Amino acid sequence: MTAQPIAEKRDPSFTAVLGASILLFVICAAIVKLVSPYPFEQNYSLISAAIRHWDFRAVPSDQPREFWGVSYVSALVTALTGMPDPTSVIVVSFCAYLAALSLSYRLWGGILTAWFLVVNWWWLESTVDGGSEPLFMALLLGAFLAIRKERWLLAAALASGATVVRPVGIFALIAIGAVLLVRKDFKRLALATATGAATGAAYLIPMALIYGNPFASVQSYQAQDWAGSSPVTLPFVAIINGARSTSGAVRLPLQILIGLWVVAVVGGLLRMATSRKFRSYALDHAVEGIFVLLYAAFLLCYNSDVWAWQHFPRFAIPLLPFVLLAFQDKLPNSRRLLCGVALVSVLCVVLPKAGIHRVSEAVHSLIVAK
Repeated sequence: MTAQPIAEKRDPSFTAVLGASILLFVICAAIVKLVSPYPFEQNYSLISAAIRHWDFRAVPSDQPREFWGVSYVSALVTALTGMPDPTSVIVVSFCAYLAALSLSYRLWGGILTAWFLVVNWWWLESTVDGGSEPLFMALLLGAFLAIRKERWLLAAALASGATVVRPVGIFALIAIGAVLLVRKDFKRLALATATGAATGAAYLIPMALIYGNPFASVQSYQAQDWAGSSPVTLPFVAIINGARSTSGAVRLPLQILIGLWVVAVVGGLLRMATSRKFRSYALDHAVEGIFVLLYAAFLLCYNSDVWAWQHFPRFAIPLLPFVLLAFQDKLPNSRRLLCGVALVSVLCVVLPKAGIHRVSEAVHSLIVAK
């Protein structure tokens, strides 16, 4: 009896992944719009309007808590198109979401990108709400792809852009500098350093003009998130403290979801450390490997009890492609399973915004309208 060859996993086409990502966004945004005002005012849109008018009196008093990269891009979009700032923030996030998924497809293929699309509800929510994660990931993955093409100056520019969207982008810049230093490519190292310094200066000068302190964002993080202390502590300390302190305020299903994400990420990191295949990948793509090491250490040691725990799935998004990569040979290529996980993510996004009753009414309205 002749042995049958084992069927290889067939990679979803780029068109299929892109179409699914657009469909997911449209469904989720349509339900959110039916159950709540949408797009809504938020910090990024308020800051975007303030940047355009250079009048910061309407900016919330807790600012500059977020880094303003998203708002700068949104302000540019509004200036060019005339659309309202809340809408511009959503447009920026949606375009960056598609760009990040396209870059993920080029870096790691269709199966991994399909799982990246559906498995973390916070990735979808940040796109629908106009968060910073899509733009950050688009710039970060763009930097990784540029490095693979030996375009180091472009990679440094993209990583610098990622840093003014979310400060953890600095780990990508450090990784680029470390690899160039080891290679003794001092010319490119100097250019990359100059690019990062110029981007940093362009961001810090307005902070100094507005708040009288170029590091006002860092100072705000220290005062509001780190309780005036260091941004890092011992591994898992803040995560455990956050789980304990919020146990009465956070519903049990959400606690379970967050706990599962902590377990999944730690399991992924252990898999990376023990897998010869992943270690070989990290050596071949040293910037990505160093970034994963630095970011993982920061994620597990972040010194903010509530944020380290409640926002763990969101903070884990930059590690997600690598966690999936560590288990790539075990990722199922099942449309039904992917659709089921996508449905769970959609529910995780819309239920907290409206409640089960209003969401069911919204879904019924969508079906009747069709």
